[in-house]
Amino acid sequence: MNLPQGAQENIIKLLGIESLPDEQKILIVEKIVDLAQKRLTLRLMESLSEEQGKQFENLLTEQNQQRIQEFMQRNAPSFPDWIGEEVLKIKRELAGRVQDILKE
Repeated sequence: MNLPQGAQENIIKLLGIESLPDEQKILIVEKIVDLAQKRLTLRLMESLSEEQGKQFENLLTEQNQQRIQEFMQRNAPSFPDWIGEEVLKIKRELAGRVQDILKE
């Protein structure tokens, strides 16, 4: 999962790290993407039955993107909405942390 370019820029602005070198900004955005992926995977696994979870794990092992997409459309049709929700949650958390740091 990659964040859309606009979401990446918003996170960079939100954190106030525009002046950092591009390499550092990329590392920070990659960590945020990793966090979003972990949260989305957890949310997905919690929504699936045990059998569906095993099927999904097998698909991940196969690394067949087409079959993974088909599985997601069939078993987690709300997944695209979840992406937006999780990114929004992370942005809110980050904004809160930035505000806390600025208060110190």
